[in-house]
Amino acid sequence: MSGETQPVPVPDDPGPAAAAPGPSMAGEQMASIGGALLVGSYLLFGLVLNEYWISWLPLLLAVFAVAIPRIDQDFVEKIAKPGVLMKVIGYSLGVIGLLTIIEDLRFFDSALDDALEIFGALVAYAGFVLAFLGARSIKT
Repeated sequence: MSGETQPVPVPDDPGPAAAAPGPSMAGEQMASIGGALLVGSYLLFGLVLNEYWISWLPLLLAVFAVAIPRIDQDFVEKIAKPGVLMKVIGYSLGVIGLLTIIEDLRFFDSALDDALEIFGALVAYAGFVLAFLGARSIKT
């Protein structure tokens, strides 16, 4: 006890608090939020207000984008890695979203003739873009 300082032991495993989500997890979350926006747009502006509808394929992909991160990962990995599935879904939603925007612009005078319809379309477009950008940032 001659004034020497004792070394402080450093734990090998920092624990779950230090495990921050990486870029892949952030991309999956972004794609999932994009899917949630698409489902919300369909429910609110399609079913409730009867203003702006998205077709069944992007709706189905959006439901998968919302569900895959919340399903048991062992079950999902029997099909493929969750990152790969989310990447495919996000890119698919991006392509479908681009085609939807082109179609809406082509028939703008008859398709988007109400303020609620335009707002519903913008919410859906935001969902398409978020899903695509989330898929781009997923590292597989």
